Order: sequence, then structure tokens, then C-alpha cells
Amino acid sequence: MFLYDHHMFLGTTNGMLILELVNPSAPRQISSLWHVTTCDPVVVQDGYAYITLRSGVTCNRNANLSVNVLDVVKLSDDYKMNNLIATYNMKAPYGLGIDNNTLFLCDDGLKVFNVTDKLNINNNLIAHFKEIETYDVIPLNKFLFTIGDDGFYLYDYSNLQDIKLLGSIPVKEQR
Repeated sequence: MFLYDHHMFLGTTNGMLILELVNPSAPRQISSLWHVTTCDPVVVQDGYAYITLRSGVTCNRNANLSVNVLDVVKLSDDYKMNNLIATYNMKAPYGLGIDNNTLFLCDDGLKVFNVTDKLNINNNLIAHFKEIETYDVIPLNKFLFTIGDDGFYLYDYSNLQDIKLLGSIPVKEQR
């Protein structure tokens, strides 16, 4: 779920739903964008939705279908007529976060993209941290909070050319 401009964007296993929040206690669906059955996180900024689609046992009921992509959707002003403008192949994308034109994507570690040019995102990789397996990210005030298999990580991305790990909290699976 992602809240933006008095709307709620829901990434579901078969599409992105857009609900208006004129009356927050009674959200009203105004549009949707359907896709094959996959896991589907979504973030929105400046008239674009970024959606990761990932095949997986719990997300994809058709084991023979493999879909691992980042989709970019141009949203209309009223959020009712939305168009897929680009699709980028990924390894196995999970969560994502956005801050201005910087997209943080959990895929084969942590990837950081400049998304100014929506049609060439794959050519604008800023950084790739393969040493951690991340599942979700939250960018907030130039700090990036991440969670992965082995714990929580905190990065400082105030200088995108020198993203720094500030600390981590290891988490070990209890057996």
C-alpha cells in the first residue's frame, strides 16, 4: 500500500488498484492496472507508479511462468487512464522505495537507480550492493532503512555517489 496525493495505491497479486480517499473511512476504487499473478509492491511519485512483479511460490500460481520485472506506469491526472510506458527485466525484485528521482530496489541485493529518464532506467544504475539480501526499503530524510534475511541496515544516501552503511542490527533465525 502506498499513499500519494489523497489516493491509495495497492499492489496486489494480480494488479495495481487505485482508490481515492476523499472520504478516508470509505475509500472508493477509481481504476486498476491488471497483470499476471505475481507479487506486486508499488511506489508512486510525480505522476509515475513503479511496480515490481516477482514470480514466487506464494505469489505465482503458475509455476511455469517466470515474471521478474520493474514496470513504470504513467498516471493520468485523475488516475483513471494509466499507461504502462516501460518494463525492465530484473532477477527477483522485492520491495522498493522512491525519493525524488532516486529509486531504491531490492533485487539481487540493493540497487539504486536515477529514474529521471523513465525510458532508460536500466542505464542509470547509481549503486549496487550485492553483499546484502534486502526485501524492503524505506527512504526517509536521506536515510535508507532496509530489512533482509540477516537483519536491519541503515544507509546514509545524502551523497548518492558515496552511499554509506551507518549500521546494522543482525537478526538470526531461531530454530
